[in-house]
Amino acid sequence: MAYQGIASVGDVKTQDTIATLGKSIDKTIGYFTGTWIFYMVLISFFIFLVLTPDKPEVRGANTGILILLCLAFLGLWTSPLRGLKGEKVGAGRFLNLFQLPLTDKLNELRDAGNWGSKEERSRYARELLEHQAELEKEARSPKTRLISLIVITVINLLIWLVWKNLTVALINQVIATVVSQVHISLAPSVCLKAIEHRDD
Repeated sequence: MAYQGIASVGDVKTQDTIATLGKSIDKTIGYFTGTWIFYMVLISFFIFLVLTPDKPEVRGANTGILILLCLAFLGLWTSPLRGLKGEKVGAGRFLNLFQLPLTDKLNELRDAGNWGSKEERSRYARELLEHQAELEKEARSPKTRLISLIVITVINLLIWLVWKNLTVALINQVIATVVSQVHISLAPSVCLKAIEHRDD
């Protein structure tokens, strides 16, 4: 009877972990979707501005901002949240922003028939949770924030030095830095919080 009680507790923990991982996937896809729409709207707007006749320094500044937006947009495909590091994925799967390796692993975990024992399944669930928590931590890490800041600064230096528009460069530096840092802070942290709560 004691063994059955322990096993049932393990099953509950595994199901809780599965629910947490599923929530993380939903949050990540929602995060990518919102970001995709945000950047597509801005990119379309600045393409229009670049193609509109204007002073060279203004067009140059808009071109610089457009380049920055495109780089940020393409950065979605290399986001740690995708979980592609160490995974064997083809070009098609890489290009599909919303196809996460975690989804396949979670489907495998959900099927209890795939596992020889409850302990093995529970251990795999913990490993997935910890791995996803590490990805969420990396996505909002100081390193990620620093890389974002460096890219923004380089593009704005180009706007200033190449296209001779210091005013736009300074304004864009402030706005782009605030937006990028807020965006990083909004990254999903479902598994990270679950691990922190578990360790309390």
